[in-house]
Amino acid sequence: MIVVGPKDLPKIVRTIGKWRGKASAYARDFQRSIEEAADVTEMDAIKKEIAEANRELNEAKRDLDEKAATVKSDMDQATKDTTLVKVNSDGAVSEPGAGAANTAAAQKGNGEAAPEGSAGDQSGEASADTARQKPGAGQENGANA
Repeated sequence: MIVVGPKDLPKIVRTIGKWRGKASAYARDFQRSIEEAADVTEMDAIKKEIAEANRELNEAKRDLDEKAATVKSDMDQATKDTTLVKVNSDGAVSEPGAGAANTAAAQKGNGEAAPEGSAGDQSGEASADTARQKPGAGQENGANA
């Protein structure tokens, strides 16, 4: 037990208050450093999650770009593969831009027979319904055979 007289009591209370204040300041500093370390750890975890999400998004974008390029390539190929045929007034079937030989054979009409399977083949299968073929319809004209 400590006995303090009335003269020394204010000094001792002041000294105890200073020590208590210093201890509280040290405790606050310690608590702040712990919170900062936790915040840094949390921030690192958040940064890792964001980096992972960005990586996944970049992979998905790359895959999507590849699929889009494939679709565009397929569409370009499908557009190039379309074949339009033309039925002349005498019933002969020809392809636009097929060349002068097919055009001349189709325009002769003087009874000369064109080679079998040529664009001028008049086997009776050429009708107004088959004059224009849809791409990918599976029908083949003499020029595609």
